[in-house]
Amino acid sequence: MSKDKWKDRVITAAEVAELYNSYPGHWLLLEVLETGPSGRASKFKLLAHAEHKDALYDFLMEDEDWDWSKKYIMVYADPNYQCEI
Repeated sequence: MSKDKWKDRVITAAEVAELYNSYPGHWLLLEVLETGPSGRASKFKLLAHAEHKDALYDFLMEDEDWDWSKKYIMVYADPNYQCEI
C-alpha cells in the first residue's frame, strides 16, 4: 500500500499499527483528534514523519495551525518492536 494513503486523513487506533509499519525507522508526529471514554487516543492525523526527531520539532515550530489546545504524540516506528500506542 502506498504511504500517500495516510496523508490528510483520519486514522483510527486500529490503523495505527499499519501506519507504524509503513514508516519503519522513522519518527511519526500524530495529532490526537479524539479520545475514548478512558482518555486513550482513538483517532489521529499524521502530521509529519522523519528519520530524525528534531525534524518533527522543527515542523511543529513552523506549523501555523499549532496551539496549546491540541494534543500530539511522537512515536518511533521501530521495525524491531510492535507498535504500542
